[in-house]
Amino acid sequence: MEHASRAPWTGLVLSGGGARGAYEAGVIRYLRDEMPPRVRAHMRFEVICGTSIGAVNSCFLAAYNHIPEAQGRILAETWQRLRIDSIYKVGWQEIFNLPKFLLGSRGRGELDEKAGPGRLGGLLNTSPLEQLVRRDIRWDNISANLASGDLKALALNATHIRSGNTHVFVQLASGTLPPWSTDPRIEAHQVEIGPNHALASAAIPWLFPAVEIEGETYCDGALKLNTPISPALRLGADRLLLIGLQSEGQHNESTQKKAERIDRYPSAAFLLGKILNALMLDQTEYDLKRLERFNHLLDIQKESFGPAFRTAFDQRMTTVRGAPYRKIDTLLIRPSEDIAQIAGRHLRIGSIVARAGGLVGSLLRRMGDMSEGQPTDLLSYLLFDGEFATDLIRLGMHDADAQRQKIIDFFST
Repeated sequence: MEHASRAPWTGLVLSGGGARGAYEAGVIRYLRDEMPPRVRAHMRFEVICGTSIGAVNSCFLAAYNHIPEAQGRILAETWQRLRIDSIYKVGWQEIFNLPKFLLGSRGRGELDEKAGPGRLGGLLNTSPLEQLVRRDIRWDNISANLASGDLKALALNATHIRSGNTHVFVQLASGTLPPWSTDPRIEAHQVEIGPNHALASAAIPWLFPAVEIEGETYCDGALKLNTPISPALRLGADRLLLIGLQSEGQHNESTQKKAERIDRYPSAAFLLGKILNALMLDQTEYDLKRLERFNHLLDIQKESFGPAFRTAFDQRMTTVRGAPYRKIDTLLIRPSEDIAQIAGRHLRIGSIVARAGGLVGSLLRRMGDMSEGQPTDLLSYLLFDGEFATDLIRLGMHDADAQRQKIIDFFST
């Protein structure tokens, strides 16, 4: 249906990618701090949708949606305060438990002491990172902002391990869920979103423990739906601002083949990084091209057949798919530089490795030794450290500035 009775809602869509998520903080920082005041006055995010680390950032932004002028600064500073030595707990006990993580435990409670209640499997003990999510996000503010109208909807994606389907956790300002996707592999659940929903969405397979919610186990939502465009549209967004975490160069197959020719059997770390890239493959460009085609078709309908045909068409589409087609303005901001290359530079500098120390530092150093000039994809997902985050925030601000006029035009329509 058309939303002529209200101003257009903006949907903010945040992608997944582990520690790469600091880039999203940089884009938001630029939008909130560097745009002209007349643009900032109209820069609202009524619908916020995220996957994986994008889900964590989404919850943070939703909790501060009532003070938009502070959102970017607070989110960026949170990322910059991270220190890798206080993020991961990897000691001899974790090494001793490695067979259980790899082969499975005999019961749900066997790993709870180390991974935490409701946390299952995972090679890394990420309890310090999880405590940061629980502590630093003002969870009560999300419901308060929905009640006050400062936010209309928040949605997070997670992969339901038992079925392999994507579950979309949705919290609304009022009412019940709108008609959802006819795809049986995507289910929407209306809930009160809390830390476990965000942690479930961000639970990178193999690396981070899975999360149990109401007796069901979940892992990273980016496996099936890394850039949640459809949920944002279902929840009423009329235009979409998307922040991706893969550079444009990663979509150029010939460039990738030339840059990453493999002359020997690669390391497990190299392979795992490439597997994560494949699992979190960004479908944004494909989805945006589909939206462009639908926008064009709707323009042709209006010009050729008039409003009566459009009304009948909308009614028919609502019956068939649960919602009509609408014209959607979109803007995509994504890295101009391969984030894996930035991670590699920080590994060569060595300060993050030295700060990590112990087994974590040795593991990072070993990954660097095995990469031998190849992009360190796996590290770019794992370097939760303010030094790395600061560079990604700077890159996000730079890339947003490169589209400054497009951003002004986007929020002026």
